[in-house]
Amino acid sequence: MRAICWSIATAWLLSTVCGAAMADGAQAAAPPLWGTLAPGQDTVGFRRLFKVDRSRTWIQTRALDGTFTPDRNGRPIQINVWYPAAPTRSGPMRLGDYVEQRAPAAFSTLNDEMLLRNRDSIGEPFTAEATKQLVGMPMAGHLDAKPTPERHPLVLLAGGLSADINVNVVLAEYLASHGYAVASVSLLGHDVDEMAPARTHANTEAGVRDLEFAIATLCQAKDVDCDHIGVAGHSLGAIQAVLLGQRNGNVTAVVAMDGTYAFKGNETALTGANGFDPKASRYALLDLRRRQGMQSADLNFAPIDSMRYADRTYVQLNLMHHSDFTSFSMTADAMHLPTKAEYNGTGWTRATARQGYELSARVVLAFLDEHVQGDAAAATQLAGLLKSGTVASSRHENALPVPPGLTDVIALAQQGKAAALKPMYQAACAGEPLERCVDQDAFNNRAYDELKAKRPEIALVLFDLVAWSHPTSANAQDSLADGYLALGQKDRAREASKQELALLDRDPSVDGSARQQLKAAAEQRLKDLP
Repeated sequence: MRAICWSIATAWLLSTVCGAAMADGAQAAAPPLWGTLAPGQDTVGFRRLFKVDRSRTWIQTRALDGTFTPDRNGRPIQINVWYPAAPTRSGPMRLGDYVEQRAPAAFSTLNDEMLLRNRDSIGEPFTAEATKQLVGMPMAGHLDAKPTPERHPLVLLAGGLSADINVNVVLAEYLASHGYAVASVSLLGHDVDEMAPARTHANTEAGVRDLEFAIATLCQAKDVDCDHIGVAGHSLGAIQAVLLGQRNGNVTAVVAMDGTYAFKGNETALTGANGFDPKASRYALLDLRRRQGMQSADLNFAPIDSMRYADRTYVQLNLMHHSDFTSFSMTADAMHLPTKAEYNGTGWTRATARQGYELSARVVLAFLDEHVQGDAAAATQLAGLLKSGTVASSRHENALPVPPGLTDVIALAQQGKAAALKPMYQAACAGEPLERCVDQDAFNNRAYDELKAKRPEIALVLFDLVAWSHPTSANAQDSLADGYLALGQKDRAREASKQELALLDRDPSVDGSARQQLKAAAEQRLKDLP
C-alpha cells in the first residue's frame, strides 16, 4: 500500500502530494462496481486525513477513585476525501486499498475501529472466495493523486449506525468524477468507551459535530469551495445531514437516503435531537427512500413536513431495501450474494437493488448539480430521471417565503416599508399561528433598545408587530402603549392600556405577580393621560 498522507504542510489541503506518481494519462473506464454509472470528466483522487478536535475530550478524565487526568489530545477524527485529480499514470486503487488502512500511532485506537468496520463490509455474509475477489476489484480512486487547480464544491457523506467510513465509496467516487470534493468521516460514539455510536441524541450530536469539524478542516483549503455545500446521509446519517444543514447556512442541498426519521415511531430521533429547528431548514431537501411497505417500511413524514422553509422533494423507489442505498448493493450483486427466503416473491432481487442504487446516484448528482452548482439544466435532468419505472412516487413542495427576521424588519422600517411586513408574515406563516413566527421577547427587547437609541419610530414598528401577532398577550399591549407614548400618541396609548387590562385576567402567560405589576402600570398610565 502506498504512503498515507498524515498531515498538511501547506494551505492547499488537497494539494499535498505524498508519493503517488503523477503524469498525464487517459481517463480510465468506469470500475466494475460502478455498474452502468458513467464517470464524469475528472480523474478521482483519494486521501485520508487524521486530525483531532481539541474542543472535545475523548478519553475518560476521571477514574473511579476520583483521580483526574486531563485529555490533552482531543477527539480523533478520520476524514476520507475524494476529489477531482489531474490525470496520472499511477494505477487505480483496489477495493482492498480502501479496506486496509494505516494511521499514525496516536490514532491507533481509531484505526483499529475503522479497520474492523472496513473489513466487516466485505466479510460476512460474503464467502471467503467472494471477499478475495472484492479486495482485488479495481476502483476509480488514485491514492494521493495531485488535485486539479480549480475549486470544487464540497459534499459531505454521512453513513448509518456504525457504518464503515467507505460505506458509500461508489457514490463518493462517482460524485468526485463529476467535479465534487467529497468527504466522509469516522462517525464514532461519544467517547473512547463508546467507539460504536448508539441510537441516542448524544451520539447523533457527536456525529454532527464530526461533520462540522470536517467542514472547518476542509474549508481552509484554497481548492475546496465551501460557498455552497451539499450533505448526503443514509439512515441515521440522514438525521445528521438534516441537522447539519440547519446549523450551517452555506449548506444549500441535503440528501436523505432512507432516513430513519420517517420510520413511524422513530420520529423523535430527529425532532428530539439537540437543536432541531424546522424553521432553520432553508436548504433544498431530497428525501430519497424505499417505497411505503417495502421491507415493512411504515412511513411518517411529519418531521420534514414541518420544514416549511425548505424546498422539499420526496421520492420513493420500488424494490429497494434499507441497505441498498449504500455500496453494499453493488458488491452484493457483483458477487451474486444469495437472498433470504423471506424475500422470495416480493420482486426484490440483487439486480433491482443495484439498479435502484445506480438510479439513486444519478438522482443525487442531478439534485446536487441543481442546488449546489446552480445548474439550471440539472432540474430538467432530474425530472427525467424521476420518470423511471423504478420510481414508485415523487412529489415536490416549494419552500414557503421566509418570515422577516429582526434585521429585515428594521431595514424595511428604515426604508419606510413597514406596511409590507404584516402581509409578508401572513404569507410565510400560512397555516400556523402568527405568534410562532414573531418572537415576542426578542422583538420587544430590541424595540426597547431602539427607544433608548432615540429611534421611537422603529421601536413602534416592532411593538406593533408583536401586539398584532400575539393578540392575547397583555404584555404586548403594555409595550405597545410605551411605544405610542414615546411618539406622543396619547389616544393610542390609552387604547392599548385598556386592551391590556381587558386581557390580563385571561392571559395564561402572566403569573400572579406579573399580573399585578402590569395592572398597576396600566392603571397609572391611564390616570396620567389627560
